[in-house]
Amino acid sequence: MSAGALAAQPSIAVVGAGAIGSRLAAHLASHGQACTLFDGWADHVQAINRDGLVLEGFGPPQRHALRAFGYQDAASAGRHDIVLLCTRSDATAPVLPLVRALLEDEGCVVSCQNGINEEAIAAEVGIHRTLGCSLVLGARLAAPGRVVALPGEDTLRTGELAGGASARLDRLVALLGACGTSTATPNLLGYRWMKLVLNSIGNPLLLLSGLTAAELHARPDARALMVALAREVLGAARAGGVQVSPVLGIAAAQWLDPAPPATAALHEALQRHGAALGPRRLSMVADFEARGRTEVDFINGHVVRQAARHGLAAPLNAAVVQRVHQLEAGGCRTGWDRITELAAQVSA
Repeated sequence: MSAGALAAQPSIAVVGAGAIGSRLAAHLASHGQACTLFDGWADHVQAINRDGLVLEGFGPPQRHALRAFGYQDAASAGRHDIVLLCTRSDATAPVLPLVRALLEDEGCVVSCQNGINEEAIAAEVGIHRTLGCSLVLGARLAAPGRVVALPGEDTLRTGELAGGASARLDRLVALLGACGTSTATPNLLGYRWMKLVLNSIGNPLLLLSGLTAAELHARPDARALMVALAREVLGAARAGGVQVSPVLGIAAAQWLDPAPPATAALHEALQRHGAALGPRRLSMVADFEARGRTEVDFINGHVVRQAARHGLAAPLNAAVVQRVHQLEAGGCRTGWDRITELAAQVSA
């Protein structure tokens, strides 16, 4: 399957049938598009095969008869036109050999993950078989075989890693319209880096502080820290030649402008963003509460690595990674003190 075509009824594999992968599969099934699910949680796989995949949150529960396989049993699952990769970022490398084995010769992979994993995927399957989908889609697994859709915005922005438009991209955007508001981007990396800015300045600070988004963004010292973190992210992107999409409607150049009028506009945009998010605490908090660990190495840690690659430092993002790891290891507790420690570095 080339970048210019996609079968009218493609075969789809969902690798990583956690909350997001299960919700995507259920929505696609409700529109007549069957998926085969792959996951490492044996109880979840068995429940889907025995009782179907149940989606809750839209009135009466919806039950969909779908096939599921454990990772170790995938050899008997056949090959697929599309692989939706929905694992956590830290599980990407271990599943890539499986992803490659599941792909038809002309198949494609769509990263439906946090962080920027498309380059690692492309190293395994090729740049012209790699796409990414940036999601705002709330879900949680209530029990094996049962996924709950959480209230809030449901948006999906998909693009080719190679950039530009294609008939395949148009077809994928239409398919994913079953799951929410689905649109295309001709600049996937620019959009991914924009989301990386928001993830880097929001997710870890919500986790470390214990506050809601509205509470955190209402504080001027927290917003000053967010601006400083964002400037490190955007500096790394600029050094790598990435044209980052506007963040909260503001161009990257304005985020990097230290002049007071530009900074004041950033504070206003962040305060509006926090008010719109309201009581939400985002994915890193959910990951920590469910597993005691997070994807910080693939969010703020990615910034640190990319900055170093171009001879730059990202000390605030590095400090965020360190503090989140301390929290994961039980070496500290959440609280406003964690933010004031980081904010002091901005002042210094």
